[in-house]
Parts: sequence; C-alpha cells; structure tokens
Amino acid sequence: MRIKNPFSIPAIDIPNIKLRLSISALFVILIAPIFIAFVTYSYQTNKQSYEKNAYESIERNNQEDIRRIFDFLGQLTSSAFITTNLIESDPSFIAKGKIFPHFITNLENNKDVVSYFYANQDGSFYQTQRTNEAVPLGGRVPPKQAKYAEVSIDRKTNQGADTVYTFYDEKLNSIEHFNKPDTYDPRKRPFYIEAFKAAEADSTNPVSIDDPFFAYRSKQAVIGINRVFFQNNKPAGTISAQGRIVTLSDFLAKNAVSPNSVTVIFDKNNKVILNSVFQDTFTVVDQVYKLKNISEISNQAVSAAFRTWEESKKASNQFQFYADNIKYFAVISSFPTTSNKTWYAITVSPVSDFLAPLENSNKNLMLFGGIIFLGIVLLASYFSKIISKPLEMISQEIKDILEFKIEERKPIASYISEILMLSSAVQKLRSTILAFTAYVPRDLVMELLSSGKQIEIGGRSRYLTMFFSDLKDFSTLAENTPSRELLERVSSYLKLLTYAIKEEDGTVDKFIGDSVMAFWGAPVLNQFHAYHACVAAIKSKRRMAIFNAELAEKSIPPLFVRMGLHSDAVLCGNIGSMERLSYTVMGDGVNIASRLEGVNKDYQTQICVSHGLFKEAGERLWVRPIDKIAVKGRQNEFLIYELMGIRNGDPEVEATEDEKQLCILTKDAYTFYAAGQYAEAELAYMAIATEFNDGLSKVMAAKCREKLHA
Repeated sequence: MRIKNPFSIPAIDIPNIKLRLSISALFVILIAPIFIAFVTYSYQTNKQSYEKNAYESIERNNQEDIRRIFDFLGQLTSSAFITTNLIESDPSFIAKGKIFPHFITNLENNKDVVSYFYANQDGSFYQTQRTNEAVPLGGRVPPKQAKYAEVSIDRKTNQGADTVYTFYDEKLNSIEHFNKPDTYDPRKRPFYIEAFKAAEADSTNPVSIDDPFFAYRSKQAVIGINRVFFQNNKPAGTISAQGRIVTLSDFLAKNAVSPNSVTVIFDKNNKVILNSVFQDTFTVVDQVYKLKNISEISNQAVSAAFRTWEESKKASNQFQFYADNIKYFAVISSFPTTSNKTWYAITVSPVSDFLAPLENSNKNLMLFGGIIFLGIVLLASYFSKIISKPLEMISQEIKDILEFKIEERKPIASYISEILMLSSAVQKLRSTILAFTAYVPRDLVMELLSSGKQIEIGGRSRYLTMFFSDLKDFSTLAENTPSRELLERVSSYLKLLTYAIKEEDGTVDKFIGDSVMAFWGAPVLNQFHAYHACVAAIKSKRRMAIFNAELAEKSIPPLFVRMGLHSDAVLCGNIGSMERLSYTVMGDGVNIASRLEGVNKDYQTQICVSHGLFKEAGERLWVRPIDKIAVKGRQNEFLIYELMGIRNGDPEVEATEDEKQLCILTKDAYTFYAAGQYAEAELAYMAIATEFNDGLSKVMAAKCREKLHA
C-alpha cells in the first residue's frame, strides 16, 4: 500500500545557470550576433582588400626581381658587346695590350663583376679578375696588397705554353709574377662551346648565358655572359664577363616583399638558377657545382608552390596554397626572351605576412568592441543581480533542504512582497523538516528528500545489527528521585547514547522509557554495521563513566547502563497505518538483542553481544566469552560474549590493559568450562575474581560449583 508522503516536496529543476546569468545571457544572445556579424563583415571585406594588395605587391616585387637580374645580365652583355666591337674594329687591340686597362675599367665600373676574359680559337686565354685573400690563384695565396690578377695563356705559337699569373695592387703596379704549367683549354669549356653555338644560330646576336658554376680559378659561384667576336667574318673567339651569384641572391633577399617571402629563379628544366637563400641554390660535390632541382630545395613552400602551379597546368601565375598547414601567396612570371635561356621567377610569401596588420586591426576592433560589450554586460549583470539575488538565495535554500542541509538561517531581506512570502514559507518548511527528524530517522528523511519517492507501507529483509540499552535499578531510581531531576538525568543519558549512535552512522529507532533501541544497516546500507554498533556501545560505556564521575562530584547516585547487541536478518521498513507510520525493525533478531541486554543482569556484565555479531566483526573486537544461553523461541543455545573494547581503535574505544588481560584469562577459564572441566574452570574463574574483583567470574565460579555438585 502506498500513501502520500506528507513532507514530500515537488521536484524542483534547479537550473544549471543562475538567474542573473540567464538574464545577462539573454542580453548577450540578442547583442552578440550583431557584434559578431559586424566584425565578420569588416574582417572579410578588409581581408579581400588586403589579399588583392598582397598579390599586387608580390607581382610588383616579382617583376622588380626580374628587371634587376635582367639589367645585371644586360650590363654584362653590354660590356661584352663593347669589347667585341673594339676587337673587331681593331684586331691589334689584344696584341697591343690594350685589353688589360679596358678590363680593369670595366671591373671598376661594376663592383659586382668578378672577372673579364677572352679566349681565341688557337687556345689562347687572357683574364683580368679581382683577387680574394681567401681564394688561392694558381696554387698561391694572393699577396695582401694585391687587388687584381692577370692570367694569360699564349698558345698562338706554343700550344703547350704555361699559364702566366701576375698580381697588381690598386695602382696597377705589378707586385708578383710567376708561371705554372696548366692543361686548361678554353675551347673545351662549356662557355666557349655554347657561345659558338649561339653564333651559329644567330650571328647578329652571338650571346650565350652560362648556367651558374664555380669559376675555374676564383672558385666562386658565378654566372657568365659570353659573346663571340668575328675576324674576317668568321668567329675568332669569345669575350666573357662573370658576375657573382651571391650578389644576385643578396639582392633577392634584401628586395623581399615581406619578412618571410622567398624568390627563386629556375629554368625550363626546373633547375634553380638563383635563390634568395644563397646556400639553397646548389650542392658542391668534389668541387663540382651542381644546380638543385626546384623540388630539392629545403624551402618546402617553394616546392609546394611549384607543384601546385604544374598540377594546375600553369593556368594562372597567381594562386594560393598550403604547406605545413600554413597558407601562402605565390606569383610566377617568366623572364623576357634572353639568348639561349628560358627562365622563370617564383615568389612565395606567407599570407600572415600581409594579413598581420589586418589581424592586429581586427584584434583591436574586437578588443575595444569587447570592452564596450563587457561594460554593457556588467551593467546588465548588476541590475539583474538586484532582481535575481533574493530568488537565487531562496533557490539555494530549497536545494540545501533537498540535500538535507537544514540548519537555521536568517530570513532573506527583499523589498518584493512575493519574495518575502516565499522566503517565509521556506523558513517554515526548514523548521518543520528539522522538527520531523526528531521523530523519524534522519537518514530516512534524507532519502525521501533526495529521491522524491512516496512512502510505502511494508518492509524488506535485511541483515542488520540491533542495539538495546537499559538502566540498572531504574524503578528504584524513579521512586527516590524527583520527577524534574529524574527527567534531566535520564535525558542526559539518552542524549549521550544518541550522539554515540549517530557518530557511528546508526539509526535511533525509539526510546522506551529508560531504554534505547537502535540499529545499523538501514535505511542506509552499511557493510560494517556490526563493527560500528560495537564502537557506539564502547563510546556509550566510556562516556557514561565520565558522566557518572560528574554526578559523583555532585553527590548524585550514578547511572549504570546495560547494553545488548545482535546481528541477524530482520524485517525493516515502514510499519503502521495510513494515520501513523514508524520506520522500525521487526523479527526474532530484535527479540534476541533485547534479551541480551537483560542477560547482563544475570552475569553482572555491561555489554553483551551475540555469536552472530562476533562472526561479523570479532577480529576487530576485544571480547570475552560469557556462556551459552537459550532464548525463548529458539531451541538451540548460542554463545554470548562481553564486549570490552575495540582492537586498534581510537584511544576512546581501545581496551585497557586490564580489560585485555580479562579477555585472555576469561577465554582460558571458559575453555575449561566448555570442556566440562568444572573444577579447573572454577579455580580459573576464582583467580580472575580475586585479582580483578570481576562480577562475571564470580557468577561463572558459582555455576561451576553447581555443576560439580549436581
């Protein structure tokens, strides 16, 4: 049968967000989309503008790199053109030694040029170049004051002629001169061969451009321009000018459109000609200069851009791509038609280099907008707090009541009458529940509040530990003590036991006159119910001793409490009718616990426990065997014990040394008694009684004598 719980409270859905936050959140929901839409529109509009400007900047930079490199090569070509014209107009220009000051003038006019030289069809070679202390020439380190070097091979009359080296200072004074055998033949070098091929292809513009290489003598990475000169309308030799690759790489690096942009020049065979990162242009193996493929350079962004361009079949020279999860812009342009070369310039730059100002602007916009937005939210929160705080406090109080936090609190102050009425109702509800727990087990009330279930009439079987207590000679005490004084003393005793029981998670069932009935393991399950019941009993015993000492100081007779404990399966639940209910336990186990409390009187003990309890928690207890007894309703006898203390417990419940000794000696004496050796048992019990003035031992000694004379 189910009846409505008179103290049940309708389930309240406690919101996850407080009321004032809800009000503020509503405001945010209304304002935030407008703010976000404005910021997003501004960002996207500005982003498109920045991207367009970025492409234009990269395009201009790319074209500037091409123009600068083309101009550099054009200067070399112009120098070679002037020199070939001089030679063609005056063939003796070489023979008369006029070529040396001419080459020196060209070197002075163009600091980026490393050397000028000519090579004849007969294998003669003449070169003027800058010197470098770090680069040996002809196997010798140039003198410190050397600025220029002259290298010549005259094979017009002697094909096995040595190479002649001459060093000059800045005033063109000769400071060192030496010969060295050399197998160098310019006619077999790529520059000479390619130049003559260009002359055969176009005699009007017989110019070729070398791929970058290590100069044979200066050991520097250079790029050369070669032009064929004619004599008697036939190719007679070449004029060459060589510029340093590092100069062009430095220009590309310094002319970068953004901090992290890279420009690479590559040819139609995908070989890298120039790179803004000089070291990433080539590899050197056994002093052989090998150009890298564009896919081999360490900058993965450039390689990725090149692959993207090829995969698109070169559809556009401007595009975006990703490399290592970073977005890049790329622009690829071709060089103007130059002699025998087809070159391209690729410029790659991270998008972040260009969008950084936009990101900063957007951050500032969001920052200042956020500050203003936050200010408005704070104002909304402040005013919502004024409205919602009392309601939140009431909501929290109701939540606390549901969680059984029912301590008294001050009423909530508010100028709103409805809130005052609600606060007053909550206060009355709290007081009612608090008073209700004095009559109904607190754990049961807590379970009802937390679960919201209705009360059910009936019970269930559960293995529990029951506790009964009683005062010795209470009837005599009641006859000889004034009613008010008796009430105060008994109330103090009941309060003391109640606190001890509650400290160990027990449930006080009822007070029956001077008796206390309690149990462990219901309504809340307790795996160690027997142990906690024993701890509560020892606490009660020790605290009653302290209480009696206080009474003795006032010349008031002490109160001697007897307790009985038993563990057994009993029926627990709501017992009664629709008009009146009681949460209690029923069954044979309850009667045994009550009987054990009375057994104390027969054996002059204080805490009597059953063998059923001993099986549950005996290893954690100090107990001594009393005797086997039979209880009404049961045919078999069972062993009972006196509880003396807790093993390894708190100092309050730990057995004293005398109590431990009593347990040991009594166990030995009972061993004789149980074996039917009553004479030995009597002697053992008498020894204990004499040493400790122990009532139980005196009773058991008398029983031994009865057994002997039976």
